[in-house]
Amino acid sequence: MKKYILIQNDGEIESNSFELIGASTKRNDTTKIGFFGSGLKYSIAYMIRNNIGFRIFSGEKELCFSTIPEKLKDQTFDRICINEKPTSYTTTMGPTWTEDWLILRELYCNALDENNCQMVKETENVNAIEGKTRIYIEATESLMKVINDWDVYFLTEREPLIEVNKVYTSYLGDKNHQLVQIYKKTNGVIYRKGIQVGIIENMIYDYNFDDLRVNEDRTAKHLYGSSYALADLVAKMPTEDYVTSILRTGCTSEPSYEFNSLGDINDSTTFSQSWIEFSKNYFLVVRERSGHYSEEISQTKKEVFLIPLYFAKELIKQIPQVNITGLGKVIEDIGMLDVDTTPKMAYLLKEVLRSLNEINYNVIYDINIVQFDDVDILGKADLKLKQIYLSNKVFDMGRREIAMTIMEENEHIISGKGDETRAFQNHLFSSWLKCMENANGLFL
Repeated sequence: MKKYILIQNDGEIESNSFELIGASTKRNDTTKIGFFGSGLKYSIAYMIRNNIGFRIFSGEKELCFSTIPEKLKDQTFDRICINEKPTSYTTTMGPTWTEDWLILRELYCNALDENNCQMVKETENVNAIEGKTRIYIEATESLMKVINDWDVYFLTEREPLIEVNKVYTSYLGDKNHQLVQIYKKTNGVIYRKGIQVGIIENMIYDYNFDDLRVNEDRTAKHLYGSSYALADLVAKMPTEDYVTSILRTGCTSEPSYEFNSLGDINDSTTFSQSWIEFSKNYFLVVRERSGHYSEEISQTKKEVFLIPLYFAKELIKQIPQVNITGLGKVIEDIGMLDVDTTPKMAYLLKEVLRSLNEINYNVIYDINIVQFDDVDILGKADLKLKQIYLSNKVFDMGRREIAMTIMEENEHIISGKGDETRAFQNHLFSSWLKCMENANGLFL
């Protein structure tokens, strides 16, 4: 006797639900899983072309599916019929579907969108019931594997470990922020409304999103956009255990996807104040600079966590009380570390300042020599504290480059205007024109 998987729900399905391509009554209902209006048709086509047996009952009436040959140019297709009435699609519909589980997903999700969805995971009895839609699918080996690994594909029988509100998800769906559920890992699955839409194997948890854009084959359209959401989750620190489990992978040869996502933190994220206490309980060090602090790392009695530089910079900008070794100073988005001033640097700086003073250009602000995170940055002005920071690199580029860098940062402080602004450009031209007027005795 052939064995079937039974999926049923209240209500009697209309036959044109299997005929009208693209027709969906759920598109504007955010509580529903269905969207494209093609899942039922894809499923029927897939089962017929792969010889998977099925029977469908709308109440006490059975919908019988068959095919007739249809020629198009020099090719012949199998056109699908319902109760001997030809439809507009063939068995080739859904050519990207290559796994049997996709039909179970579509038919089960369609029943979930209706009332009182029920599933019998294995039965030999086939019968109709008035007022019910019943779909029987042959229990193939591959479909029974899905049944036996149900938690990998569907969340209907699982409870989340953590739920976090207002997680940044604009790269995933239409909502900028939404509720995200965190589950114990099966395969590193991304779910949409509890249905698997993608797998990232090196994740250490499974995640469920309500609003997530999918392709017509029901896979996540921007799967790796999840990295922004995961970085936001860590920043919010829903639990200490969650954060420590992710940071521990950063100390291994194969960091998790969650850890690697920390570089995608966005500037709209609000970090949890729990990071202050967290930084007291653990030894946090900038990952990219950890080699400079090997002695401190070896001597600490605290557990060591490596924090990616960009994540650390965004964290310290919001919560300066957090202690992260190796971070140094951060002005706006620019990070830097103090360096020892060599005799060469001290000599060149003194000579350049003397030369500027001789041409009546005075620099009254303190100058600090640092190593910038970005090697292309030669100087930076702290407009609040009125200090100039010079890159150690500029001292290998000649006195003229040192002088120009000092003058630019000096003018930033005088004008109070930042880089690449029209206001700063106007300030420079105004200062230059004033010098020309004084030199030539001609005033505009």
